[in-house]
Amino acid sequence: MLFTPGKIGTLQLANRLVRSATAERMANDQGYPLPTLTELYHQLASGGVGLIITGHMFINPSGNCHAEMTGISNDDYLSSLTQLAEVVHNKGGKIAVQINHGGANCAEDVLKEVIAPSAGISAVTSREPLKMTPDQIQQTIDDFASAAFRVQQAGFDAVQIHSAHGYLNSQFLSPLTNKRQDKWGGSLQNRSRFLKEVCRAVRNQVGEDFPVLI
Repeated sequence: MLFTPGKIGTLQLANRLVRSATAERMANDQGYPLPTLTELYHQLASGGVGLIITGHMFINPSGNCHAEMTGISNDDYLSSLTQLAEVVHNKGGKIAVQINHGGANCAEDVLKEVIAPSAGISAVTSREPLKMTPDQIQQTIDDFASAAFRVQQAGFDAVQIHSAHGYLNSQFLSPLTNKRQDKWGGSLQNRSRFLKEVCRAVRNQVGEDFPVLI
């Protein structure tokens, strides 16, 4: 069955081969894709992979995880992102974009100050983030939704919300990194509220039929 057509929601795939997201580190210092990234996706699509999932793209400069990370935080990126989608489609492939915010786990050489659900030294980076305010939380939810809309505008086939590897969505979910006492922390129901609101906001932006992965 590996080489038979597959389906994810409304997304029709030529086969069941999926290239999982990796951090390609093929963007310039403003987050614009370099020609090497275009060539990588061209090669993957030419090789026949059914679905390419891009490396994570930052939804806001405050969530830029590391140097050479691709950006999708404003409309200025749309032209270069559209080219990435087109090079895959020209080879008959499909491509989804992974969107992300690094939270406390953004690299110090990229961001001097980082934000997270709670203050406290990060076990990953040994840095102490600033506790997010309710307004910052809502703004970040909106940023995920806006980024997903740009994914759709640029002609990609799906969006993936990165919620693993200790980045911001993980930080809200985990009791080790989420010590909040408001509606965003405490119980599992409260700790999962942020991701649920991100999903709801993304779905509202892209409509019912556009595939949303997590």
